[in-house]
Amino acid sequence: MIAPRRVLLPVVGRHLAREFLAAFVLSLAAFVVIYVTAEFFDRLDSFLRHDVATGAIARYFVFKLPLVVTQVTPIAVLVGGLIGLGLLARQNEFVALRACGVSVWQIATPLLALAAVISLGAFAWNEAVVPYSAHRWHEIENAEIKRRGPTKVFAGREVWYHGRAGFYNVDRVSLRKKTLWGLAIYQLTPDFRPLRQIEADSATWDGTRWQLHGAHTLEFIEKGVRHSADVPPGFSLPETLEDFRVVSVEPEELSYAMLRRQIRDLRRKGVDTSESWVDLHLKLALPAASFIMMLLAVPLTAAGTRVSSFAASVGLGFAVGFAYFVLLAFARALGQQGSLPPLLAAWAANAIFALVGSFYLLGTE
Repeated sequence: MIAPRRVLLPVVGRHLAREFLAAFVLSLAAFVVIYVTAEFFDRLDSFLRHDVATGAIARYFVFKLPLVVTQVTPIAVLVGGLIGLGLLARQNEFVALRACGVSVWQIATPLLALAAVISLGAFAWNEAVVPYSAHRWHEIENAEIKRRGPTKVFAGREVWYHGRAGFYNVDRVSLRKKTLWGLAIYQLTPDFRPLRQIEADSATWDGTRWQLHGAHTLEFIEKGVRHSADVPPGFSLPETLEDFRVVSVEPEELSYAMLRRQIRDLRRKGVDTSESWVDLHLKLALPAASFIMMLLAVPLTAAGTRVSSFAASVGLGFAVGFAYFVLLAFARALGQQGSLPPLLAAWAANAIFALVGSFYLLGTE
Protein backbone atom coordinates (compact mmCIF):
# COMPACT_ATOMS: atom_id res chain seq x y z
CA MET A 1 0.00 0.00 0.00
CA ILE A 2 1.41 3.42 -1.00
CA ALA A 3 1.53 5.95 1.84
CA PRO A 4 -0.17 9.26 1.10
CA ARG A 5 2.19 12.09 0.18
CA ARG A 6 2.76 14.59 2.99
CA VAL A 7 1.87 18.18 2.18
CA LEU A 8 4.33 19.64 4.67
CA LEU A 9 7.96 18.58 4.89
CA PRO A 10 9.32 20.23 8.07
CA VAL A 11 13.02 20.10 7.19
CA VAL A 12 12.50 21.33 3.63
CA GLY A 13 10.00 23.93 4.79
CA ARG A 14 12.37 25.42 7.38
CA HIS A 15 15.19 25.58 4.85
CA LEU A 16 13.01 27.34 2.28
CA ALA A 17 11.63 29.73 4.90
CA ARG A 18 15.13 30.73 6.06
CA GLU A 19 16.27 31.44 2.52
CA PHE A 20 13.16 33.46 1.74
CA LEU A 21 13.07 35.46 5.00
CA ALA A 22 16.70 36.54 4.67
CA ALA A 23 16.10 37.82 1.15
CA PHE A 24 12.74 39.35 2.11
CA VAL A 25 14.13 41.39 5.01
CA LEU A 26 16.98 42.71 2.85
CA SER A 27 14.60 43.51 0.00
CA LEU A 28 12.18 45.30 2.32
CA ALA A 29 14.95 47.42 3.82
CA ALA A 30 16.35 48.21 0.37
CA PHE A 31 12.98 49.26 -1.03
CA VAL A 32 12.26 51.46 2.00
CA VAL A 33 15.64 53.21 1.61
CA ILE A 34 15.11 53.65 -2.15
CA TYR A 35 11.58 55.02 -1.61
CA VAL A 36 12.62 57.50 1.08
CA THR A 37 15.73 58.63 -0.82
CA ALA A 38 13.79 59.14 -4.05
CA GLU A 39 11.06 61.15 -2.28
CA PHE A 40 13.61 63.23 -0.40
CA PHE A 41 15.35 64.37 -3.58
CA ASP A 42 12.02 64.77 -5.35
CA ARG A 43 10.81 67.12 -2.61
CA LEU A 44 14.14 68.80 -1.88
CA ASP A 45 13.22 71.84 -3.96
CA SER A 46 9.97 72.23 -2.00
CA PHE A 47 11.81 71.88 1.31
CA LEU A 48 14.29 74.60 0.31
CA ARG A 49 11.62 76.89 -1.14
CA HIS A 50 9.58 76.79 2.07
CA ASP A 51 12.70 76.96 4.25
CA VAL A 52 11.62 73.86 6.17
CA ALA A 53 13.48 73.07 9.38
CA THR A 54 15.63 69.94 9.42
CA GLY A 55 13.67 68.60 12.38
CA ALA A 56 10.38 68.89 10.49
CA ILE A 57 11.84 67.02 7.50
CA ALA A 58 13.14 64.26 9.77
CA ARG A 59 9.78 63.91 11.56
CA TYR A 60 7.96 63.92 8.22
CA PHE A 61 9.89 60.88 6.99
CA VAL A 62 9.81 59.11 10.37
CA PHE A 63 6.02 59.28 10.46
CA LYS A 64 5.74 58.33 6.79
CA LEU A 65 7.85 55.18 7.21
CA PRO A 66 4.96 52.93 8.38
CA LEU A 67 2.96 53.72 5.22
CA VAL A 68 6.05 53.18 3.05
CA VAL A 69 6.56 49.75 4.64
CA THR A 70 2.94 48.87 3.82
CA GLN A 71 3.30 49.94 0.19
CA VAL A 72 6.58 48.14 -0.56
CA THR A 73 5.88 44.91 1.34
CA PRO A 74 4.20 43.07 -1.61
CA ILE A 75 7.12 43.88 -3.94
CA ALA A 76 9.58 42.89 -1.22
CA VAL A 77 7.81 39.52 -0.90
CA LEU A 78 8.08 38.99 -4.66
CA VAL A 79 11.72 40.04 -4.94
CA GLY A 80 12.61 38.18 -1.74
CA GLY A 81 11.00 35.04 -3.13
CA LEU A 82 12.74 35.40 -6.48
CA ILE A 83 16.15 36.04 -4.91
CA GLY A 84 15.93 33.48 -2.12
CA LEU A 85 14.50 30.71 -4.26
CA GLY A 86 16.64 31.78 -7.21
CA LEU A 87 19.78 31.11 -5.17
CA LEU A 88 18.50 27.60 -4.51
CA ALA A 89 17.81 27.16 -8.21
CA ARG A 90 21.34 28.24 -9.12
CA GLN A 91 22.69 25.57 -6.78
CA ASN A 92 20.37 22.99 -8.36
CA GLU A 93 18.66 22.39 -5.03
CA PHE A 94 15.25 22.46 -6.73
CA VAL A 95 16.45 19.81 -9.15
CA ALA A 96 17.62 17.69 -6.20
CA LEU A 97 14.30 18.15 -4.40
CA ARG A 98 12.30 17.18 -7.47
CA ALA A 99 14.58 14.16 -8.00
CA CYS A 100 13.75 13.07 -4.46
CA GLY A 101 10.05 13.17 -5.29
CA VAL A 102 9.24 16.54 -3.69
CA SER A 103 6.39 18.19 -5.59
CA VAL A 104 6.06 21.87 -6.39
CA TRP A 105 3.09 22.03 -4.01
CA GLN A 106 5.23 20.70 -1.16
CA ILE A 107 7.72 23.46 -1.94
CA ALA A 108 5.04 26.12 -2.31
CA THR A 109 2.94 25.28 0.77
CA PRO A 110 5.32 26.53 3.52
CA LEU A 111 6.17 29.63 1.47
CA LEU A 112 2.53 30.45 0.81
CA ALA A 113 1.77 29.93 4.51
CA LEU A 114 4.59 32.33 5.37
CA ALA A 115 3.26 34.86 2.84
CA ALA A 116 -0.21 34.56 4.41
CA VAL A 117 1.32 35.39 7.82
CA ILE A 118 3.02 38.44 6.27
CA SER A 119 -0.34 39.51 4.77
CA LEU A 120 -2.04 39.24 8.17
CA GLY A 121 0.83 41.13 9.77
CA ALA A 122 0.55 43.87 7.13
CA PHE A 123 -3.18 44.23 7.84
CA ALA A 124 -2.56 44.44 11.60
CA TRP A 125 0.21 46.99 10.95
CA ASN A 126 -2.20 49.08 8.86
CA GLU A 127 -4.79 49.00 11.63
CA ALA A 128 -2.53 49.68 14.62
CA VAL A 129 0.29 51.91 13.36
CA VAL A 130 -0.41 53.49 9.97
CA PRO A 131 -3.51 55.63 10.82
CA TYR A 132 -1.77 57.59 13.59
CA SER A 133 1.52 57.97 11.71
CA ALA A 134 -0.28 59.00 8.50
CA HIS A 135 -2.26 61.63 10.39
CA ARG A 136 0.95 63.00 11.88
CA TRP A 137 2.87 63.24 8.61
CA HIS A 138 -0.10 64.88 6.84
CA GLU A 139 -0.23 67.33 9.72
CA ILE A 140 3.50 68.10 9.43
CA GLU A 141 3.21 68.47 5.65
CA ASN A 142 0.30 70.93 5.87
CA ALA A 143 1.38 72.97 8.90
CA GLU A 144 5.19 72.95 8.83
CA ILE A 145 6.17 72.26 5.21
CA LYS A 146 3.49 73.80 2.99
CA ARG A 147 2.22 76.17 5.70
CA ARG A 148 -1.35 75.95 4.51
CA GLY A 149 -2.73 77.67 7.58
CA PRO A 150 -4.64 76.32 10.60
CA THR A 151 -4.39 72.60 11.07
CA LYS A 152 -7.50 70.49 11.13
CA VAL A 153 -8.63 68.86 14.33
CA PHE A 154 -9.53 65.27 13.61
CA ALA A 155 -11.24 63.11 16.20
CA GLY A 156 -12.56 59.74 15.17
CA ARG A 157 -14.76 60.43 12.15
CA GLU A 158 -15.28 64.19 12.69
CA VAL A 159 -13.13 66.98 11.27
CA TRP A 160 -13.14 70.49 12.71
CA TYR A 161 -11.47 73.41 10.98
CA HIS A 162 -11.10 77.09 11.97
CA GLY A 163 -11.86 79.00 8.79
CA ARG A 164 -12.36 82.66 7.95
CA ALA A 165 -16.16 82.42 8.29
CA GLY A 166 -16.13 80.59 11.61
CA PHE A 167 -15.58 77.06 12.84
CA TYR A 168 -16.33 74.40 10.21
CA ASN A 169 -17.41 70.83 10.73
CA VAL A 170 -17.25 68.69 7.56
CA ASP A 171 -18.40 65.10 7.18
CA ARG A 172 -16.40 64.48 4.01
CA VAL A 173 -14.17 66.43 1.63
CA SER A 174 -13.97 65.09 -1.94
CA LEU A 175 -11.23 66.96 -3.78
CA ARG A 176 -11.78 64.88 -6.92
CA LYS A 177 -15.48 65.79 -7.04
CA LYS A 178 -14.83 69.32 -5.71
CA THR A 179 -17.51 68.80 -3.08
CA LEU A 180 -17.90 69.20 0.67
CA TRP A 181 -20.49 66.91 2.24
CA GLY A 182 -22.30 67.64 5.49
CA LEU A 183 -20.96 71.18 6.03
CA ALA A 184 -21.77 73.06 9.25
CA ILE A 185 -20.42 76.55 10.04
CA TYR A 186 -20.54 77.88 13.61
CA GLN A 187 -20.17 81.65 13.98
CA LEU A 188 -19.51 83.40 17.31
CA THR A 189 -19.85 86.93 18.62
CA PRO A 190 -16.71 88.89 19.65
CA ASP A 191 -17.27 87.68 23.21
CA PHE A 192 -17.43 84.04 21.98
CA ARG A 193 -21.18 83.56 22.31
CA PRO A 194 -23.08 81.54 19.68
CA LEU A 195 -24.30 83.84 16.91
CA ARG A 196 -25.56 81.54 14.15
CA GLN A 197 -25.19 78.06 12.73
CA ILE A 198 -25.18 77.62 8.93
CA GLU A 199 -25.67 74.09 7.61
CA ALA A 200 -25.61 72.69 4.07
CA ASP A 201 -26.09 69.18 2.78
CA SER A 202 -23.24 69.80 0.33
CA ALA A 203 -21.14 72.58 -1.20
CA THR A 204 -19.72 72.38 -4.73
CA TRP A 205 -16.78 74.40 -6.02
CA ASP A 206 -17.47 75.83 -9.50
CA GLY A 207 -13.99 77.23 -10.01
CA THR A 208 -14.66 80.67 -8.54
CA ARG A 209 -17.05 80.21 -5.61
CA TRP A 210 -18.93 77.63 -3.54
CA GLN A 211 -22.49 76.66 -4.41
CA LEU A 212 -24.34 75.57 -1.26
CA HIS A 213 -27.08 72.95 -1.61
CA GLY A 214 -29.78 72.27 0.97
CA ALA A 215 -28.62 75.17 3.12
CA HIS A 216 -30.42 76.60 6.16
CA THR A 217 -29.50 78.86 9.07
CA LEU A 218 -30.19 78.91 12.79
CA GLU A 219 -29.94 82.39 14.36
CA PHE A 220 -29.39 82.48 18.14
CA ILE A 221 -31.30 85.50 19.43
CA GLU A 222 -32.39 86.62 22.89
CA LYS A 223 -35.87 85.12 22.51
CA GLY A 224 -34.60 81.75 21.32
CA VAL A 225 -33.65 80.32 17.94
CA ARG A 226 -34.80 81.67 14.57
CA HIS A 227 -34.75 79.32 11.59
CA SER A 228 -34.17 80.46 8.02
CA ALA A 229 -34.34 78.22 4.94
CA ASP A 230 -31.31 79.88 3.35
CA VAL A 231 -27.93 81.39 4.18
CA PRO A 232 -27.67 84.95 5.64
CA PRO A 233 -27.82 87.74 3.02
CA GLY A 234 -24.44 88.32 1.41
CA PHE A 235 -22.87 85.24 2.96
CA SER A 236 -20.36 83.24 0.94
CA LEU A 237 -17.74 80.72 1.91
CA PRO A 238 -14.41 82.63 1.67
CA GLU A 239 -12.11 79.60 1.31
CA THR A 240 -11.16 78.01 -2.01
CA LEU A 241 -11.08 74.30 -2.79
CA GLU A 242 -7.33 74.26 -2.19
CA ASP A 243 -7.85 75.71 1.30
CA PHE A 244 -9.97 72.68 2.19
CA ARG A 245 -7.18 70.29 1.28
CA VAL A 246 -6.00 70.66 4.87
CA VAL A 247 -9.37 69.32 6.03
CA SER A 248 -9.30 66.33 3.70
CA VAL A 249 -8.83 63.06 5.58
CA GLU A 250 -6.87 60.56 3.51
CA PRO A 251 -7.86 56.85 3.63
CA GLU A 252 -4.57 55.87 5.28
CA GLU A 253 -5.51 58.05 8.28
CA LEU A 254 -8.42 55.73 9.03
CA SER A 255 -8.34 52.13 10.15
CA TYR A 256 -10.64 49.59 8.52
CA ALA A 257 -13.09 49.81 11.42
CA MET A 258 -13.06 53.62 11.46
CA LEU A 259 -13.58 53.86 7.70
CA ARG A 260 -16.44 51.37 7.85
CA ARG A 261 -18.16 53.39 10.59
CA GLN A 262 -17.63 56.57 8.58
CA ILE A 263 -19.27 54.99 5.53
CA ARG A 264 -22.23 53.91 7.63
CA ASP A 265 -22.64 57.42 9.04
CA LEU A 266 -22.32 59.09 5.63
CA ARG A 267 -24.80 56.72 4.01
CA ARG A 268 -27.27 57.52 6.76
CA LYS A 269 -26.94 61.20 5.78
CA GLY A 270 -27.35 60.45 2.07
CA VAL A 271 -23.71 61.19 1.17
CA ASP A 272 -22.10 59.48 -1.84
CA THR A 273 -19.68 56.86 -0.44
CA SER A 274 -18.43 55.15 -3.63
CA GLU A 275 -14.87 56.42 -3.14
CA SER A 276 -14.82 55.26 0.47
CA TRP A 277 -16.07 51.78 -0.44
CA VAL A 278 -13.16 51.32 -2.85
CA ASP A 279 -10.68 52.46 -0.20
CA LEU A 280 -12.30 50.17 2.37
CA HIS A 281 -11.87 47.09 0.16
CA LEU A 282 -8.29 48.15 -0.63
CA LYS A 283 -7.46 47.94 3.07
CA LEU A 284 -7.92 44.18 2.68
CA ALA A 285 -6.73 43.80 -0.91
CA LEU A 286 -3.33 45.47 -0.50
CA PRO A 287 -2.13 43.32 2.43
CA ALA A 288 -3.38 40.23 0.56
CA ALA A 289 -1.09 41.19 -2.34
CA SER A 290 1.86 39.69 -0.44
CA PHE A 291 0.26 36.25 -0.72
CA ILE A 292 -0.44 36.82 -4.43
CA MET A 293 3.18 37.81 -5.07
CA MET A 294 4.43 34.60 -3.49
CA LEU A 295 2.04 32.71 -5.74
CA LEU A 296 3.98 34.24 -8.64
CA ALA A 297 7.48 33.85 -7.18
CA VAL A 298 7.34 30.09 -6.60
CA PRO A 299 6.60 28.92 -10.17
CA LEU A 300 9.05 31.46 -11.62
CA THR A 301 11.90 29.87 -9.68
CA ALA A 302 10.79 26.26 -9.10
CA ALA A 303 11.79 25.22 -12.61
CA GLY A 304 15.34 26.24 -11.80
CA THR A 305 16.04 27.93 -15.12
CA ARG A 306 13.71 30.89 -15.48
CA VAL A 307 15.08 33.30 -12.87
CA SER A 308 18.45 32.35 -11.48
CA SER A 309 20.58 35.52 -11.29
CA PHE A 310 20.34 38.31 -8.74
CA ALA A 311 19.95 41.01 -11.39
CA ALA A 312 17.21 39.07 -13.17
CA SER A 313 15.35 38.54 -9.88
CA VAL A 314 15.42 42.24 -8.98
CA GLY A 315 14.56 43.32 -12.52
CA LEU A 316 11.62 40.93 -12.79
CA GLY A 317 10.43 41.93 -9.33
CA PHE A 318 10.44 45.61 -10.28
CA ALA A 319 8.63 44.90 -13.57
CA VAL A 320 5.91 42.74 -12.02
CA GLY A 321 5.48 45.07 -9.03
CA PHE A 322 5.19 48.11 -11.31
CA ALA A 323 2.60 46.33 -13.46
CA TYR A 324 0.62 45.36 -10.36
CA PHE A 325 0.43 48.89 -8.96
CA VAL A 326 -0.39 50.41 -12.37
CA LEU A 327 -3.29 47.98 -12.71
CA LEU A 328 -4.33 48.66 -9.10
CA ALA A 329 -4.34 52.44 -9.62
CA PHE A 330 -6.28 52.11 -12.89
CA ALA A 331 -8.93 49.87 -11.34
CA ARG A 332 -9.20 52.13 -8.28
CA ALA A 333 -9.82 55.18 -10.48
CA LEU A 334 -12.55 53.33 -12.37
CA GLY A 335 -14.13 52.28 -9.08
CA GLN A 336 -14.13 55.82 -7.70
CA GLN A 337 -15.75 57.07 -10.90
CA GLY A 338 -18.45 54.42 -10.59
CA SER A 339 -17.37 52.55 -13.74
CA LEU A 340 -16.52 49.43 -11.71
CA PRO A 341 -18.15 48.03 -8.56
CA PRO A 342 -15.98 48.94 -5.52
CA LEU A 343 -15.26 45.30 -4.66
CA LEU A 344 -14.10 44.51 -8.21
CA ALA A 345 -12.06 47.71 -8.43
CA ALA A 346 -10.13 46.88 -5.26
CA TRP A 347 -9.55 43.20 -5.98
CA ALA A 348 -9.14 43.18 -9.79
CA ALA A 349 -5.33 43.38 -9.69
CA ASN A 350 -5.12 40.60 -7.07
CA ALA A 351 -7.51 38.40 -9.03
CA ILE A 352 -5.61 38.78 -12.32
CA PHE A 353 -2.20 38.16 -10.76
CA ALA A 354 -3.58 35.22 -8.77
CA LEU A 355 -4.85 33.62 -11.97
CA VAL A 356 -1.47 34.13 -13.67
CA GLY A 357 0.40 32.70 -10.67
CA SER A 358 -1.93 29.70 -10.39
CA PHE A 359 -1.58 28.99 -14.11
CA TYR A 360 2.22 28.97 -13.91
CA LEU A 361 2.20 26.95 -10.68
CA LEU A 362 -0.01 24.27 -12.22
CA GLY A 363 2.14 24.32 -15.34
CA THR A 364 5.32 23.82 -13.31
CA GLU A 365 3.84 20.78 -11.55
